[in-house]
Amino acid sequence: MSIKRLVATIPLLALAACSEDTGECVGHLCASDVKITDPEGGNLLFEYIYFDTELQAAFKLPSGVTTLNRVMAYFLNSQTPDANPLPEAGKCNNFVTTKGWPMFTGTPHEDLDVGTLSISGKNRAGNDVTFDIPKMPKGIDSIGRPHDAFYQLLHPNADDNLQFNSSYTVNIGGNGTVAPATLTDALFLSADFTVTMPGLEGNGPMKASSDFTVKWNPVESSNLPQGSEVLGVTWLVDAAGTPTHICPVNHSDGTFTIPASAIAEYRAIATARGLNPNKIILLRNAIVHQLSLLPTTLPNNKRRVDMVTVNCWAQLMDVTQ
Repeated sequence: MSIKRLVATIPLLALAACSEDTGECVGHLCASDVKITDPEGGNLLFEYIYFDTELQAAFKLPSGVTTLNRVMAYFLNSQTPDANPLPEAGKCNNFVTTKGWPMFTGTPHEDLDVGTLSISGKNRAGNDVTFDIPKMPKGIDSIGRPHDAFYQLLHPNADDNLQFNSSYTVNIGGNGTVAPATLTDALFLSADFTVTMPGLEGNGPMKASSDFTVKWNPVESSNLPQGSEVLGVTWLVDAAGTPTHICPVNHSDGTFTIPASAIAEYRAIATARGLNPNKIILLRNAIVHQLSLLPTTLPNNKRRVDMVTVNCWAQLMDVTQ
């Protein structure tokens, strides 16, 4: 399905949409057991991140290590409203104004402790690996989202855990109303790709008075699950690591133009947060979004868990008026 067919009623990052003719959900996230239109039951972000030199230092990576495997997950028993707005394709969505997914949950909401959480698959060397995602105390995750209960892993050298163009299984230990579950091939990491304009060490500047075009070299993922899509997603992120804007297109487009208005919005948001508006983290991602059913034992509590796998290039850049 072309990204240009997405309609405003459900403008999904996930490339599911309301049919213009029937109003029904169509696309790979509309399977019979769980749909993108179901209430939110949590989110798992599974990332392979390349860092520029400045961010390698900021994340205190060991000498010679340039990548990170980051995993962040939370699970929900309830929230009000049941779901948050999804980003519109082809534009930069401002999280501050939209209060949108995946940066926001409803207020109030009830987080779930699901017991143990681990992920199984293959690493870059082709070896079988299973790694635990530690349970964290009440707090804020690495991209600024507050939780009463969440899971997070920051593992330098992503190749220890991950292999491009491959699937991963999520293992949930279970706790209370959450049943033990093995979510086979719930995650898929796209084939590797490279960024071109700007290069990873490019510093800009981005200007609030001018549009800024970014480019990448699209690559096909030969093992992509049937019916899935790979998105090319540009993010604007403040110097503390919290995203302000998400800008999704098709990965195959290979380019996106960030409007000057979004850059100006970024500077205003960074200033309001007490951060340096002259610095910005630019992310270019290949994202695959899949759905799993929250394994709850409660009747009539059908909730989706968004499984979002991210192949990311991250760099610190200058930004001016």
